[in-house]
Formats: sequence, structure tokens, C-alpha cells
Amino acid sequence: MKRDYTSDTLRTIAALMVVLVHVVADYVNLAMKSDNFNLSFWVSNIVDSFCRICLPIFVMISGMFLLGRTETFRDSYRKRASKILIPLIFWTIIYLVYLVVLRLFAGVDPDADTLLKSVILGQPFYHMWYLYMLIGLYFVTPLINLVIPKVSRQSLWVTAIVFLIFGIVHNIYNLVLENNLMFLLWFTDYLGYFLFGYLIRDCKSRISSSALVLFYIISAALISVLSYYTASQHNNLYFYGPLSPLVALGSLSFFSWFRRFSLNENIFSKISHLTFGIYLIHAGVLHLLAYLLKTYDIHMFDNIFIGIPVKFTFALFISLSISWLFYKSPILRRTV
Repeated sequence: MKRDYTSDTLRTIAALMVVLVHVVADYVNLAMKSDNFNLSFWVSNIVDSFCRICLPIFVMISGMFLLGRTETFRDSYRKRASKILIPLIFWTIIYLVYLVVLRLFAGVDPDADTLLKSVILGQPFYHMWYLYMLIGLYFVTPLINLVIPKVSRQSLWVTAIVFLIFGIVHNIYNLVLENNLMFLLWFTDYLGYFLFGYLIRDCKSRISSSALVLFYIISAALISVLSYYTASQHNNLYFYGPLSPLVALGSLSFFSWFRRFSLNENIFSKISHLTFGIYLIHAGVLHLLAYLLKTYDIHMFDNIFIGIPVKFTFALFISLSISWLFYKSPILRRTV
């Protein structure tokens, strides 16, 4: 079977967007804390808004490859378990140890109870929630694959739309009531994206490519404007969320547009096998960098035109290098 270089390329682009989102987040959050929505905020906000499609794209790529298969429940769980559980356990331990070490260096109580609670809640580090969510998606994958051959394509489209709307509405419900579901149920909000990934894979859309690109640009522009409003007036960034309506529109549009390409092997596709490792590692790199800059009172990166490209390049290079080294190791390969 021919390698799908288009999907490999898209996976790498999504990974780069994730890193960029977490780089500019510091500048957006600083603006909110200081109530100073200046040029630094707007540049970061616009970059962030155009990159917010990254996580839904990851979910759709998973749905594209995992749904529609003819596997037994046993085979499905056996294949997926090692791919998600080993990295999840390994990096949960790594990040917990890292946080304990930082607190000990700072002369602060490691607070084992809080760290344990973060694991139970599925967030030992801010980006790790995604892996905990994937457990649920992988768990229901063979069940969905059992149902797919028995229903019409049209019914699947309706189901995907219903699940996505449910995820959007349920997300609002959780935000308003400050309700935190157990992480094993997080996947329910992302089933829509998961199904759309499978459906769009072979879809011959009547919507033109230019219209899809326009939808993506308009959605990102609206996210940036509305995020300024919610940040300045309500101190929140609801429209950044992967389950906000505009992110959903932008994600589906970008994914549908990009799937129309038939790319050959390229520099992005060549490193796609390292993107999971980049995702797992980059957050720690950025956190440590921020800690060192604060500790040594370095402010040259406060300038966004220096800080964003330098931090992005540094985080990407380090996380890519570590991921490559781990991938080359027979022992550590399964952790990335």
C-alpha cells in the first residue's frame, strides 16, 4: 500500500501548530493578566487563532486511519494499548518527577496530594490531557467499526454532525457550570471529529477549494476578534477551545481542503513519525525555558518578534532531537 504522504504532511503541520500555540500562549496570557491588549497581544492572538485547528486535525487524522477497519476487539485493543498506554505512563512519570524536582529546587513542598490528584484528573501536565482523552476514543473504535458497515453513509454524516454539535454544546455546559468530567468520558466530545476524519477521507465534496480556504481564514479572523472581546471583557478565551464552533468550522474546512492534495514525500512527511514525540516533549521544553528565563531575569524574549521565532525554533529543535533519539532506541521507541 502506497504511503499517504499527504496525511503525514498534515500531521507534521498540526504538530508545528501545537508548538506555536503553546509559544504564543504566554504572550496572550500576559496581556490578560496585565489588561494590556497591545501589539504583542494582537500578534500572538492572531497566530494562535490560525493555529487552533491543530488538535481537531489530530483527532480527524486518527479517525481517518482507525475507522472503517475490519479488526477484532482483541486485535484493536492490542495494537492501540501499547501505542497510547506506554507513552502515557512514561511521560506522566517524567513530568511528575520534573515538577517535584522544580519544587525541591525552589524550596517548596512537592505537594504529593496535588500531583496525585492531577493524574486522577487526567492532567499531570497541561498538554497530557489529550492522551487521556485518546484512551476513550481507542476504546470505542472497534465498536464503531462494528457499526459502520451496517449503516448508510448518509446516516454516518448525520451522526458525525450530531456528535460534533453535542461536543460543542456539552463543552459550553461544562464551562458554565465548571463541571469536570472524569477523563475516561472526555472522548465523547470528540467523537464528531473522529467520525468526520473517516468520512472526509473518501468524500468528494461539492464545496470548492477556494471556499474551504476562505471558511478557514474567516473562522480564524473571527476567533481572533471574539477572543479579544472575551479576554478583555470576561477574562476567558472560549473561542480558542477545540470545541468552539469557529474552531470546528476552521478545522473541518482546512482538513477537507488539505485532503484534496496528493503530495509526494517531502521534509514534513519525513518527520511525521516523530510528531507524537514532539507533542509529548515540547511542553516540558517550553516550561523549563520559561522557568530559566524567569530565574535569571532575562527579558530579551519579551519582544514578540524575537521571542516567538526563537522560542518556537528552540522548542521544536530540542523536542524533535529528543524524539529522534528516543525513536532510534529499541527501548525508548515505544514511548514516542
